[in-house]
Amino acid sequence: MSRIPNTMIRASAGTGKTYQLTNRFIQLLLYGAAPERIIALTFTRKAAGEFFEGILHKLAKAADDPAGAADLAKGTGHPGAGPAEFRAALRRLLDSMGHLTLGTIDSFFHRVLGLFSPEFGLGGQFEMMDGFEMEQARLTVIEQMLAARQVKKTEQDNLIKSYQLATAGRNNLDFVGAFAKHLEECHELLLRVPGADCWGDPVRIWPAGNPWVRENTELPDLVSEWRELLDDENFGKQVYKGFSGIADHLMCWEPGKDLFEKSETLLKRAFDGLGAMHLGDWEFKFGSTKAMIRPSVEFGHKLERVLRYCIAWELEIRLARTSGIHGLLDAFEKQYDSRVRRTGRLTFSDLPVLLAPTGGRGLLGGSGPDRLDLEYRLDGAFDHWLLDEFQDTSTVQWRAVANLIDEVVQDASGERTFFCVGDQKQSVYQWRGGDPQLFDRVEAFYGQAGADEFVSDKLNESWRSCPDVLEMVNRVFGEDAKLAPFDENRTAADRWDGIWRKHESAENRAGDKGHSMYLQVEDKEGRWPVVAQLLKEIQPIKNRLECAILVQSNKAARELVNHLRSAGLGMPIVGESATNPGADNPLGIALLSLFSAAAHPEDRYAIGHLRLTPLAKFLPAELVEWQSALREVQRGVYQHGFEAVAREWADRLAPGLDEFGRWRAPLFLELARQFDQGGSRDIDDFLRFIPAQEITEASGTSVVQVMTIHKAKGLTFDITIVPDLEGNRLDQARKESLHPRRSVDGEVDWILDLPSKDVCMQDEPLAGAVAEARSDGCYESFCKLYVALTRPSHGLYVVTSKPGKSQNYARLLSDTLAGDVDKPFGGGSTRIIFEEGNFNWVQAKKPKPIKPIPEPALIPAKREHVRLAKRRASGHGPVILSGGQMFASGGTDAILFGSAVHKVFEQIDWVDERTLANLEPLRRMLPEEAVDEVARCLSDEALAKRLAKPEADAQLWRERAFDVVVGDEMLSGTFDRVHLFADHAEIMDLKTNRVGDDTSLKLAAEKYSVQMTAYRQALAKLTGLAESDIRCSLVFTHPRSLVEV
Repeated sequence: MSRIPNTMIRASAGTGKTYQLTNRFIQLLLYGAAPERIIALTFTRKAAGEFFEGILHKLAKAADDPAGAADLAKGTGHPGAGPAEFRAALRRLLDSMGHLTLGTIDSFFHRVLGLFSPEFGLGGQFEMMDGFEMEQARLTVIEQMLAARQVKKTEQDNLIKSYQLATAGRNNLDFVGAFAKHLEECHELLLRVPGADCWGDPVRIWPAGNPWVRENTELPDLVSEWRELLDDENFGKQVYKGFSGIADHLMCWEPGKDLFEKSETLLKRAFDGLGAMHLGDWEFKFGSTKAMIRPSVEFGHKLERVLRYCIAWELEIRLARTSGIHGLLDAFEKQYDSRVRRTGRLTFSDLPVLLAPTGGRGLLGGSGPDRLDLEYRLDGAFDHWLLDEFQDTSTVQWRAVANLIDEVVQDASGERTFFCVGDQKQSVYQWRGGDPQLFDRVEAFYGQAGADEFVSDKLNESWRSCPDVLEMVNRVFGEDAKLAPFDENRTAADRWDGIWRKHESAENRAGDKGHSMYLQVEDKEGRWPVVAQLLKEIQPIKNRLECAILVQSNKAARELVNHLRSAGLGMPIVGESATNPGADNPLGIALLSLFSAAAHPEDRYAIGHLRLTPLAKFLPAELVEWQSALREVQRGVYQHGFEAVAREWADRLAPGLDEFGRWRAPLFLELARQFDQGGSRDIDDFLRFIPAQEITEASGTSVVQVMTIHKAKGLTFDITIVPDLEGNRLDQARKESLHPRRSVDGEVDWILDLPSKDVCMQDEPLAGAVAEARSDGCYESFCKLYVALTRPSHGLYVVTSKPGKSQNYARLLSDTLAGDVDKPFGGGSTRIIFEEGNFNWVQAKKPKPIKPIPEPALIPAKREHVRLAKRRASGHGPVILSGGQMFASGGTDAILFGSAVHKVFEQIDWVDERTLANLEPLRRMLPEEAVDEVARCLSDEALAKRLAKPEADAQLWRERAFDVVVGDEMLSGTFDRVHLFADHAEIMDLKTNRVGDDTSLKLAAEKYSVQMTAYRQALAKLTGLAESDIRCSLVFTHPRSLVEV
């Protein structure tokens, strides 16, 4: 193969990243590369699908059309290629489809882990948890640790304090959800930076020594000495009163309290003058006094001692808190690794850390293959690497593939290549680890090669947007001098200036008419009505135009959707941002209150809400009689599942539901069905599951879409309206309780629970950390605005309130766009501040033709196999009661008790000395008698030994559902518990029968022999073991006996 250079492309929005990637792939095919030895990775399944579809479309067209072949040959640098060559390339690609690696970076990590799962101790069995399952797993582990007193009180307090700091100023009605999110962020930070030496270690922060060490005295004593000098100073009344208030406050101040509670402005003046105090040259200006105030040298020195003591004390507590949080997280990680990961339940954030553990510290108890051996085996699989959206790659993800790509780039033969494309101006995922500066570091490292070995290119010609749209984009981002004031540190503006190039329309858009407009309203409440006016003017549905309205948050999306739906526009408005179909409507909320009241009879909020809903008329008239009715709801859940109970109550309300309610009802029932599939009957889990489930609704020219800016990244629309750019300063740092300071290589150098900005500014490393965080925040703000403004092809409409003093988006847009135009819009107080083009573009643009959908020719299918009979091997399906059982006292209760015992046993891993203590938290969620039954079983030494971790390597299956074909039957069931060894296995099935003597025990065991035979057949089919190597045992919980069958 001729040498194709390693290439990095900085491609601005709309310049054809997918075009470059698909051409590169085809270029490699034409030069003889095997399709299965090319790996192409991106960040979303949608982008991966578009990439593969683009390759097939280009090859198919070139294979059939000489003109198309000539164009593609030119674009791929292979001018001699014709239809025959492209047909051959297409054939090779199709023949290799089952072996291609074209997908997301997460799917690649998942595939690698699947290939090496035995080496990681997973035995080939692992699953990826969704967001809800992940949240529940983390909360369960932390609850069990707290209940078992495995966490020090100080560490527990530190975590709660860090949560309070991270959510300061927010009204979190969902405390559990907000705390779970905080725990997730802290946990993932620990996975990236596991070493304790990075967490609150003063040596890392101040290599030359910690300058902030408290004097060996007490703060009140220092304050008293300073205060004695106050009367001797010639201060005005206002200054004197301010210093007196500060002294009173500091006499009882301690870390954790607001240091600036009294005379904030004066105390900040003092902090700003700490250096001058030390030199004996402090003066300051305060209030309306024009002259500088100059305290005595002694006064300044005494005040300096007080303030330095406060700073040292605050930092001492912050360092200890950060170290303490690490201690708790480290203990949490060990428990989480043991209880969750080692049972085969993983998250996508686990995958790159598993493949490239930080500092050599591995997950899954440290087990796993040698990394060099793993990389050696992977290196032999791929010759060509293609990476998309490189600006969103995290340091952790890059660490997992860096050595593999190094081998490719350093290959002297020239037969292996690396290609990546991205745009640092679209780095809107820094909050989840994306590192836009990784692009610079990788380019600088690989750029040391010769010009024929490594090429760096820039694309700024837009195939998406017409000139009238790009005029606004260039005006907003084209002048460094106008961006600089929005970043105190100037780093963000300098970084932006270094990568910015003027955008121009490509030949396909250069002659198109379009329209861009910036409008200002009096206050932010006027933005939504202006959006409605724009939609009436443009009529996107009538004119078959794709229209998106971009906002910053899901909350804003919901508010705007509701406003536009009530505005009588006559066009469908959908929220493309995630919606919660189970909890965003009166029916769903009423059903959740019903389940909550059934689980928690003392929940006054749920009871009170139920009384206000139409469900109340189906409950007893007297409140005292509700408990028996709600008990029936709980009984129905245990017997039939959440879907059946929810359907029963929803059907009662069906006649009175409005259109929205009728739309949402089947969605709620579908979510209930999905929850039932997991086998859980825990109502509290259900109440957390339903609000956590999100869906996205329709898109295209038939609807107006409202979505977040992040969701819109990578998409193109005819029209984009951007009405949600309110907010604070652009250089506002993300609210983080734990700040990770990065070194020049992108790795975290140290982590600290930072104090306030005013305290940090007194110390050079901390001041640098604050400046860096603010600049990063500003840069990300620039990126978010850039993404919003570069989505449309022809129509761009931006709406903000009038700018105030804050250096926010409204101020940036006003500073860069104001001056040429100032005229009214729509007859009200709304003003047009900038306009390029006009609304006539709508008539000039040819509507997209409606493509007819061909009717497929139906071909009768002939069944080649007989229909399999279905048989259930277990009793975990629908419960069928005989008449005697139904009317017998306690009949249904026995069924519920059996289900509860199974639920308790499901939580038990290998039995050890901690297992009994770990059962205690379950008493809050499950019947105590069921927990007591299991605890009595585990207290039996012989039975506990059979449930303990064996010396030989073994996998543990718990509540594992199966569907296998045995003979001419489809056999379905659920294993309660399986101990799976390399050459044999044991199936344990739980029975809660109230059997007593040996005779009744034997009869009961014989009753289940057919079921256990079916289990043995199923496990043999699933594992390849001989049936003779599978032992079946029944665990009777009441007599605490184990009987082999």
